[in-house]
Amino acid sequence: MTINNVLRMAATSTLLFVCAGIAAAQGPVADADTTSSNLTMNATVQTSVQLNIATGSGGSTVVGSDATGLYSVEFGEINGLGTGDPTVLGVTKAIDGTSGTLYTTPISLTPVFSGFAEFSTASIEVAQDPAGDIDMAREGELATTTATVSTGASTFAVGGLTSGQTAQRFVGMYAARSEVAGAKDATLIYTVTVALD
Repeated sequence: MTINNVLRMAATSTLLFVCAGIAAAQGPVADADTTSSNLTMNATVQTSVQLNIATGSGGSTVVGSDATGLYSVEFGEINGLGTGDPTVLGVTKAIDGTSGTLYTTPISLTPVFSGFAEFSTASIEVAQDPAGDIDMAREGELATTTATVSTGASTFAVGGLTSGQTAQRFVGMYAARSEVAGAKDATLIYTVTVALD
């Protein structure tokens, strides 16, 4: 064995002892003034999606909770002849010939989501709860293009929205001249879906 080999072995042994000493100085140690401990943190990031509904520009006040997803908007007193002014600020009316009157207001829909790819977008569909006064509910991109809403399959309302991007829609109550007087309600169900790109 040559002197170079002996020196290499001595250097390697010294290095191993130093590394072993460093490794041994992790956790509880005796006769030392320094030690260290490691903490590995683990978590699973989940996707999260919500749809916030708010008052549209100049519209009737939407009340509710982003936390529960339950909202409401008031149309006040309406009638099939369209007589008088709407009793709620932000509601407009359009008399439909001799059939009835449509009362509308703008709302804001804002999807909020996380845990998806950077450029993911959301689409929103709308359906109607069959338990309400289903002949009265209307929904659309403009007040003049609101239409009846299906109680079955959802229909496309708006798409291509990024997280936090707001889309304005119009909701309405149609009072046919044949509508019997009394308190009425209709519930629209908005569903947001984020594309899994």
